Amino acid sequence: MTADQAKVLEVLPIGMFEDLPENMHRVETPKNFSVILCDEHANLSRDALITLRAAARHDLFPVYWFGANPPSFADAVFPEISMQTLQLAYRDAQEQYRRIGQVAAPHNDEDRGALNLLGYLVTRDIDAVPAWHPGSRSSVTYARLRPDLASRSLLSQLHRQGMLERTFWRKTHMCRKCSSARLNVAEHCPECRSSNLVETDIVHHFSCGHQGPQNAFQLTAGGRMICPSCEQMLNHFGVDYDKPGRVELCQNCQTVTEEPEVNFECLDCETLTPSDEAPQHDWYQYSLTSLGRETVISGRLPVPGLETALGSFEPSKDYATFVALLDNGLSTAQRYGRPFGVCAMRFDQGQDDDHQPRLVNAASRATLIKLLREILRDSDFLYAEGEQIVFVFPETDAGQLDAIIRRIEDGLRKNMTDQPECRFEDWSDRTVRDILRGIRDVR
Repeated sequence: MTADQAKVLEVLPIGMFEDLPENMHRVETPKNFSVILCDEHANLSRDALITLRAAARHDLFPVYWFGANPPSFADAVFPEISMQTLQLAYRDAQEQYRRIGQVAAPHNDEDRGALNLLGYLVTRDIDAVPAWHPGSRSSVTYARLRPDLASRSLLSQLHRQGMLERTFWRKTHMCRKCSSARLNVAEHCPECRSSNLVETDIVHHFSCGHQGPQNAFQLTAGGRMICPSCEQMLNHFGVDYDKPGRVELCQNCQTVTEEPEVNFECLDCETLTPSDEAPQHDWYQYSLTSLGRETVISGRLPVPGLETALGSFEPSKDYATFVALLDNGLSTAQRYGRPFGVCAMRFDQGQDDDHQPRLVNAASRATLIKLLREILRDSDFLYAEGEQIVFVFPETDAGQLDAIIRRIEDGLRKNMTDQPECRFEDWSDRTVRDILRGIRDVR
């Protein structure tokens, strides 16, 4: 018996695979398979992969493609189906499962999605690299990631938790109605919203001072312009008239404008979104950190802190932004003698049976965010790390700060069923250095 025959792979063929080598066993129904073999007509949509994953022996199963038009996430691509190419796929699958075998099983289902994504990056030895994808509503895809594992929000969460590092790639704009990024940029008339605009010269008649679009000046049989204001003939450029600029003329309503509206027209729902009101997405390339690799081996995500729950909450800032805003706000308040409130809120739930910090549960965190949305003003901001939140309240004196703290405490008592223990400390009299030292104590 050869080495290749030593272990039989359970394979799920999708397409015209009539004969398989002896070391591959055909699975007739999607159940307990180890490998997927696809011909060029196979459909591996995200929904299809989610269904297949539920029936696979391992969530990180390899996919092999035979023929044209392979997906970017295929583990290997072969030009045709033959015994030789099937054996090559078999050998690659053996190596893939050697690497997959080093990935620990998740300790709980809640961490499964994050650990699958990290495990895929480790076993395929790749980064999560964004690429343009016009067929997608987001216009961007992480092509090398299997679609059922790829998640922009999950990548962002793993970055916040220190398991991925990222590099900025592109910024995209979205439709304000349906969030599609498939947009056409167009100039529109500010009066009738038509995009039927024509650029034309402005003509300035020196003698009478009239100024207007060139098409408003009638032409003589000899091609000379006649001023619509004084009806004099304009003979010589630079002597009788000049052209100081250009404007946009609406062919629909004849409105003349120097600054037409710039809008994004959605190709999916046809909604017009002003360019300065369009929501934006920042896209990043992600790569594993040492913590990310250690997490894959252990099968347990690091204990998440409040920074994960508050990551998309607008007043919540990353560390660098928080430090910059704090330094600027405090120095401005000191310079002009203005009140400036700072306080820290810390949850203390003790430890669980594994000596890990006991965390505020997901429902309580959602309640906390809802409460803070009601209380915080547009000028307020915060930094969350572990189970501590540092709030900054510009233009807030001691009495006002005490009232805000009481509102938060009362809201927690009324709305949180498990009543997590928390305490507040007034840091308003601290320097920036001391505030940051207090943050570092829990970092």
